[in-house]
Amino acid sequence: WLKPWPVWADPPLPSRLHAWPPHHLSRCERQRWWRPRAAEGAVQGGMLAHAAVRWLPSDFVQASQTGGIFTIFAYVLMLVVFTCELSSFMSHSYSTTMILDRHESDKLQINFDVDLYDIECRNLQVVVYAQASQERLSVTAQDFWLRSIDSKGRTFGMAIKPQQPSQEEIRGEGEHQSRKQMWLKKDGKSELDSDWSSSHDGFKHSNFEHVIQAHDFTFINFFAGWCGHCMAFSPHWAKLAQQINGDDTQSPLQFPDRDGVQRSVRLIKMNCVDFEMLCRKKGIDAFPTLRLYKSDGSFSLYEGRRDEAEIMRWVERTVKMKSYGWATDHEAFERGCNAKGRLMVPRVPGHLELFAGGGDQNLDTRMTNVSHLVKHLSFTDPEDGRYHRKSWSGLPPEVTKFLSPIDGQSFVTNRYHEAWIHDIKVVSTLGRNGQTSYQFHHHRRLSTSPEDEVPQTQFHFDIEPFSIWVKPDDKKWYDFGTSLLAILGGSFVSMRLLARFSQSAMATLAALTGPKGNSRNGGLNIGHYD
Repeated sequence: WLKPWPVWADPPLPSRLHAWPPHHLSRCERQRWWRPRAAEGAVQGGMLAHAAVRWLPSDFVQASQTGGIFTIFAYVLMLVVFTCELSSFMSHSYSTTMILDRHESDKLQINFDVDLYDIECRNLQVVVYAQASQERLSVTAQDFWLRSIDSKGRTFGMAIKPQQPSQEEIRGEGEHQSRKQMWLKKDGKSELDSDWSSSHDGFKHSNFEHVIQAHDFTFINFFAGWCGHCMAFSPHWAKLAQQINGDDTQSPLQFPDRDGVQRSVRLIKMNCVDFEMLCRKKGIDAFPTLRLYKSDGSFSLYEGRRDEAEIMRWVERTVKMKSYGWATDHEAFERGCNAKGRLMVPRVPGHLELFAGGGDQNLDTRMTNVSHLVKHLSFTDPEDGRYHRKSWSGLPPEVTKFLSPIDGQSFVTNRYHEAWIHDIKVVSTLGRNGQTSYQFHHHRRLSTSPEDEVPQTQFHFDIEPFSIWVKPDDKKWYDFGTSLLAILGGSFVSMRLLARFSQSAMATLAALTGPKGNSRNGGLNIGHYD
């Protein structure tokens, strides 16, 4: 009965296997009635299965060393393919589409954090100009600070807000004039206008602050009687004081400030031998020291050549810069400056300029070095405010690396009159959360300025008229299942074909190299199953 026969020639199963137990039998008798018949059916089923296996191809039912190797390789391959497909399903992918820029806001926020190694904060301004012109763009909102840095780039001192109005300007011009009249009435004009050249000159010299507050500007010459430079400069100071203070034959000179208001300047000498404690309190440690005080107590230090004409020009320029870059403490002079904050400007092409100059000092065009470190530079929507990085969430790394690509880069010049110019192409980007961020492409170039101009650091930005839409392109679960089944099935079929090919090749090689004999024993009949 073990001899195979065609399926259609199988003897029918006993009819009793298909019969049902009689209805009059109890439940226990029915279970006993089924047991021998179930065993007989299992035997018959095994016979049918054996007959079916005999009809399968021999490479499916016969074990071989080649088949075992390919089976192991197939399992490894299917495991690797399954792992890769699962990893692809679990990871996030994105696709991008280019569309026209439909941004409705007409404002753009510029976020910056830049260190200028050799420009002091009192000589630094942050301005935005229109593209290819010197027309200033209207800055609707600004929130940035300047802070001193040392030669190693470490910040120190207090941060100041540029062009921040002084206490005098906050209170108003009326209060300033009222305070002037109060001190003039209390101390007298002669007392407030007198030199502090001696403690025994007949004047009280009781309050230096009253002298400062009683004048729009007070130019103080701190000197010492034993100082040779002071004695050499004394005649020049006397001529300058007579010219500016005036006398019985001429009126005092007036100088316009940046608002066009005429301001008076009073020249006074301060003897730091007789008034030693006051000079120490003001931080005077060298002679002569020339300071131009404003009525609010802030001052500017003159460090130029001690020449009457040169000093006169400096006083005129300094008075014009009435409310910018004035140090209120003698320790506020530093080496470099850090500018950090944000500006809200019109959403048009322009350039951000860290303007060196315009403060209370004239910069040497040859010695001005505008080397800088860009700690951060990015563009965002005004709605993002201080937390401008929140719109970057959900974007792939391929996009986020272009949101602030020059962060941490240093731009150093090695020759006179050189400055780095940054050309930036800004592209708005729509993320999966619907928020707008801005990628930009950066190109730098080294510019050489004329010898009579101060080199400037500029960031030219141009906004492209299109947007990049970043869309998630994740694989669906049914796509994952279909791909997985297709890959596994393809791996199985490929391994079977390789196995058949290797077996045929080995049989053919054995037939060619072995002894000649019956072709039935040495050949391979492909497609024939014995």
